[in-house]
Amino acid sequence: MPTFENRQIAIEKTLAIEALTSKLIKHMFGLDLYGSTKSLDNKSSSISLKAKIDLLSDCGKIDKQTYTNLQHIISIRNQFAHNFECDNFSDLSRFIDGIEKPLLKYCGNITDSLEDNLKNGFLNIWELAFNFLGKEFEGVNDEYHFNSQNLKISISEIEEGLLNQWGIVGARNRAIVLNKLRELMKEEERHEENKNIENQISDFIKNNPSLKNHT
Repeated sequence: MPTFENRQIAIEKTLAIEALTSKLIKHMFGLDLYGSTKSLDNKSSSISLKAKIDLLSDCGKIDKQTYTNLQHIISIRNQFAHNFECDNFSDLSRFIDGIEKPLLKYCGNITDSLEDNLKNGFLNIWELAFNFLGKEFEGVNDEYHFNSQNLKISISEIEEGLLNQWGIVGARNRAIVLNKLRELMKEEERHEENKNIENQISDFIKNNPSLKNHT
């Protein structure tokens, strides 16, 4: 019996995945996690979820199995979202070759209902992928809040001048470099060693080129 419940499940679950992937990519590029972007937020110019997981895979942020699971999730979402003839999970095999195999693999206890088995398989695959991305995002979110708190510390005119001189832009990036600068200042308290600090900061920025990206 056709139902819109399956469409809702597939679309809503995939939206949750997309929100996490966008924030992970923002973090990789030194962007504000909650700032607006043309390519990662809900705009017509935003890149697709497939492009996002390809990028995360290329950067080593997701493993092979999670990447495969995310591809299944996207394919299933696309059928429920765009194919009027796909109402149930048992319809998917008509439009996606071999999709029953991974869904039945992860369905858990097999029942007499193929529809229930396939739906449970989708939900379990989604949970695995979502939990994997969620663990990645926990560390990202903690770092974001840590850096945001550090921004409340006043920046001296000298520090402001150095950040501008080094071409560091964006709240998060400036916080990272400022913290590194102050850490080195504590280690090298003598005035004559300031040149050494400048060299270390230059090396730090060189090894982290995303710090010059706008956030």
